[in-house]
Amino acid sequence: MIIHTTNFFKVVNMIKKIFLLLIILLFSVSVAFATNMNDLEIPHDFSGKKADGKYFIPKAYDNPRFIIEEVNDNSPNFKNSSLYGFWPSGEENIYFFSNHQVSDMGGIELIEMDGKKYTVSVLYASTLIDEDYLQDSLKYLKEFNQKNNITPIKP
Repeated sequence: MIIHTTNFFKVVNMIKKIFLLLIILLFSVSVAFATNMNDLEIPHDFSGKKADGKYFIPKAYDNPRFIIEEVNDNSPNFKNSSLYGFWPSGEENIYFFSNHQVSDMGGIELIEMDGKKYTVSVLYASTLIDEDYLQDSLKYLKEFNQKNNITPIKP
């Protein structure tokens, strides 16, 4: 009788482990499919949505802007073109940028969601390259990534 009881408890424990594994697997799959562009959380200093929820303005003033845009083949993003220059920020796959007249500057990264690629950028309007603005843009992008469990990809 003792041998049968021991086997019974082993089977029950194995069923519990399998059931727990199935619950974890189901939860993981549902989280992976649940995230889309409309579910993204933006950094705490921004509010207000424009252009289908992809353009955010700051809460306090009109500088900087937080922008999420789908990448298309004609986009100059991450290419040192005649309009913009890009350089590494020190964080993997996050870059700083400015136009050559230094009226636009900030941080930018590339992410992939639902099989599409998007740029996420923090844009400041400034008449000179301001190191504080660059560091703030990096801080906002890192906060965005952390809130949404996103890792930027290589452009």
